[in-house]
Amino acid sequence: MIPRNFALVIVILTAVYSCKTTDSESLKPLPVGAPGDVVIVMNDSHWNSLAGDTLLNVITTPYDALPKPEPMFNVIHVTHKGFGKTIKQQRNIVVTKIGKDQPEPKILVKKDLWAKTQVLITILAPTNEEFARLVDANRGKIVMLLNEAERKRLMDVNRNTRDEKITNLLRRKYHIDLQVPKGYEIDVNEMNFTWISLEYRDIIQGIFVYSYDYTDKNTFTRDYLVQKRNSILKRYVPGEIEGSYMTTEPLYPPLINEFKLNDKYTVEMQGLWRMEGGYAMGGPFISLVQLDEKRNKIITVDGFVFAPAHKKRELIRQMEAILYSLKIQDQE
Repeated sequence: MIPRNFALVIVILTAVYSCKTTDSESLKPLPVGAPGDVVIVMNDSHWNSLAGDTLLNVITTPYDALPKPEPMFNVIHVTHKGFGKTIKQQRNIVVTKIGKDQPEPKILVKKDLWAKTQVLITILAPTNEEFARLVDANRGKIVMLLNEAERKRLMDVNRNTRDEKITNLLRRKYHIDLQVPKGYEIDVNEMNFTWISLEYRDIIQGIFVYSYDYTDKNTFTRDYLVQKRNSILKRYVPGEIEGSYMTTEPLYPPLINEFKLNDKYTVEMQGLWRMEGGYAMGGPFISLVQLDEKRNKIITVDGFVFAPAHKKRELIRQMEAILYSLKIQDQE
């Protein structure tokens, strides 16, 4: 069960965060630290206890649907004494306070306190045991707050650097807004399928956008979406060997998540792709599916990563940030 205090804090913060930026806020520095870094402020006696073990376990939860396990975040541990001015400008901070001076277990959240786009989570509890119970009960909320902060930073960058040519193409053809940053190129542009990609060194980050008529009430099931994805990729995404093509890895069925994005019902799939009948190539993918009710069309935006010998968490997180900017235009 989520403590009442936690839900209340989220509501208050949402209201505060949406307020107009003040002059003092505009003067705050940009955050420091690498993408995915989380600073945990906790004294050693608690760090080397059930409290520290539980918090570390939550923060390093494996990122979903990667070929090899990678933690959701990289942890930097400092004590309260070592929590100085520079560290206070880190992008993601979790401050812990455990002791008899804390009357009840509580989680507080603040944004933009010491740096722009910063998220600060403060976790308070009277004892190590109560701290561990509180963290474990709210593990999903804690990870979500940190992940959404990382995504929002990337989305802000994409919004300010988006490629106008690709933006206009997707608006005209699919009636969607998608914030694709500069550097991506159009590889394939067929009637109901567009493939754009960013290639550098031995890394490929690609996005497929495709649409089809909404005719089946079972469209938003995993089996239907995987079948449709495979049929489209077989047609439009060939491999280097004749007859080979990209497909969804059948040994690891994609994870399905349902939620609302820009007020529209959305199904997210996260899974692995591979080349069928070709070289041993593969990697992670993430796709978002929505119904364009005005035009009775299913819209899919699908991002994949190919990065042999590289860690893939931040690469797929970058794809996620692009896809989450999806917005269907209500007007022609």
